[in-house]
Amino acid sequence: MSAASADHSNALPVSTCIAVYFALLALTAITVGAAFLDMSFLNTPVALGIASAKALLVMYFFMELRHSPRLNWVVMGSGLVFLAIMIMLTMSDMISRGWLGVPGK
Repeated sequence: MSAASADHSNALPVSTCIAVYFALLALTAITVGAAFLDMSFLNTPVALGIASAKALLVMYFFMELRHSPRLNWVVMGSGLVFLAIMIMLTMSDMISRGWLGVPGK
């Protein structure tokens, strides 16, 4: 297949690209706004949630995950599950660090 006769049936419409662009800009503005708010222990989960939403937008639209086989969805989903497990284990470690007294203090 030559470059001139390439199949563009999965091409993303310009209007969708612009909509995703503005959604990413809005999520970035929300991230910046959230950084200035004092939400105590919720700062990190809020930032991670916004970052996850931006990553999902990029994967779904720009990495063409919406047109990929189901195996790619399974691989992406399992990666997200293991990322969530790692984040939860890290957060549980960070929360529980002050529970035990340190000798000498």
